[in-house]
Amino acid sequence: MQRPLNRALAGAAALAVALALASTAEAQVGLTSNTATVTLNATKLSTLTVAPSTGTASIASITDNSAANVFSAVSIQTDWNLTAGTSVRLIGWFATPASALANGAAVIPSANVEGGINGGGWTPFTGAAVGGVGVAGGSLQLFSQAVAAATYLGTRTDNLNLRLNLAGFPATTAGLYTGTLNVQAVVQ
Repeated sequence: MQRPLNRALAGAAALAVALALASTAEAQVGLTSNTATVTLNATKLSTLTVAPSTGTASIASITDNSAANVFSAVSIQTDWNLTAGTSVRLIGWFATPASALANGAAVIPSANVEGGINGGGWTPFTGAAVGGVGVAGGSLQLFSQAVAAATYLGTRTDNLNLRLNLAGFPATTAGLYTGTLNVQAVVQ
């Protein structure tokens, strides 16, 4: 007789455990944890780029004592994506103004190289650096574009006109004159 009683007690104990677990499970339904947070930060860095349409501008044949020495056309695209500043400025400059172009020992200084934007007038590369861009006596500000919060993202394409003004300049030596015009933008 002990066995049926043990079985009955074991069954009752199992039923009690099952009921206890069921009521515990019912008590956990709908339970929520604390709310944890994760802060997301994403930064887009400011950009400023200059891209010329060609890396070389040429004059087929230099004419002495003339301002009609016009280089082949160069288009320049300037793009910006900024967070601050009041202007984007494009500066053209020669690293060594005394010899902007050279043919061996024969040189043409930056004072005889002139530039202009979009058909505007000719101005020699004799200015000062602008905002840390360029060198004294060999620079020319090609444009200054005002920017503000609504225009911190922008682009512009300009035609850069270049010429040698050799009016009154001593006769040039025959040969190839080469030089490097640096074109760089700065935000101010």
